[in-house]
Amino acid sequence: MNVTAMREAAAGSLDIIRRGWALLVIAFFIDAAFLFIFLVALQTYLPESLGKSDAIAGWALAAFGVAKLLTQLGSGFVTDRLGARKAIIGGTALLLLADASMLPLAHVAPWLIIGAAALEGLGSSITWPAIYAAGDARFDHGEKARFTALLTLATGGSLVIGLGGGTAINAVASFDVAMIVPIASVAIAFILAVVLRVGDAHVAAIDAMPKPGAFTAVLRHPQRAAFAALVLSEAAALGALTATFRAYGRDVLAVSLPREAFFLLPAAILGGLLVIPGGAIADRIGARRIMTPGFAITGVCMIMLARWSSPAFVIATGAVAGASFGLAIPAIASTMMSLAGATGSRGGVIGWFMTMDGIGHAVGPATAGILLATLGARSVLVFTGALFLLVAYVALASRLGEPIAAASPSLEPLAITPEPAIGGRT
Repeated sequence: MNVTAMREAAAGSLDIIRRGWALLVIAFFIDAAFLFIFLVALQTYLPESLGKSDAIAGWALAAFGVAKLLTQLGSGFVTDRLGARKAIIGGTALLLLADASMLPLAHVAPWLIIGAAALEGLGSSITWPAIYAAGDARFDHGEKARFTALLTLATGGSLVIGLGGGTAINAVASFDVAMIVPIASVAIAFILAVVLRVGDAHVAAIDAMPKPGAFTAVLRHPQRAAFAALVLSEAAALGALTATFRAYGRDVLAVSLPREAFFLLPAAILGGLLVIPGGAIADRIGARRIMTPGFAITGVCMIMLARWSSPAFVIATGAVAGASFGLAIPAIASTMMSLAGATGSRGGVIGWFMTMDGIGHAVGPATAGILLATLGARSVLVFTGALFLLVAYVALASRLGEPIAAASPSLEPLAITPEPAIGGRT
């Protein structure tokens, strides 16, 4: 990209922030609250400060995941029926109720926190398809990748606040005081959803809902079916890679955890820095043209890391893999929004794609566990590399990102009425 193009991309990103800041802030606060609750409050405060069972945290996270996975598809239809704004309000209300209930339950009936975590999973499954549906309705085809890149950046920031800030708070504050942070975070998200116009235009699409049986035809469209396979593969690769993180450092690199983190730090930094440029490039040249080389390079790097383990090679190859992945990842969410936007069942289609993502995050770690037990950590890297190469192939062969032809009434494009910038009072 030349200097003029970079300036135009930067100006366009600022405009996307101006129009979409409420969605970005809502995503930031609900993710920060989630990380604080499940990684700090339940895993640290409960056993160490309140003397409760360590098992509660594990069962609570499992209940969250199961509830989210089982309700994700149906929650997408909730967005279609209610409209994105009402769905975000309802989803954040459930999140607020779940987080607020954990405070008294921790003192009087800790095991009931597992039920509250399931409620949190339901709230999350409603909120996220609605956020993507609202973004899809608000941003044009050439803006979606930059919006999803900013959304990725917002959730990355939530990791710093939710986990890093939570760790700092744990050192100085009691459980009752610390719980103010996640409850207040979700409360802010709920208030923004109520007060600001975060997705009103999506209501106009309700009348375009396909007739019974048409939704199945929508999902069978070749591009949507291919994208579902792509999402499943990418999520499985990430899940497997996460599950083998420490085993890779211990068994392949033969280094301590701090040294492994040092080796992979350039990958994390470059991946984070290139998310925003990746979104801008995807909007400019097309999602498929950045997904294909980005995930192909990532896959090749994973396979190479399984073969060679010298420190210099790991640092350099990991950096290339992180950079390629960071450039390509915004294109996945933007493609999801583009493929869903051609039907009145936008929320349902997004819910379906997110269900595939959830299945991948379950299948990937399970497969990694089997491979670790039988063939070792190197085999998991080869497995993840093959999955990333499959993602690249699907993106290339299925012509993802190109307009979907209206093959049936259920595939007619939506007529979305432009709406004012997010932040306008209702």
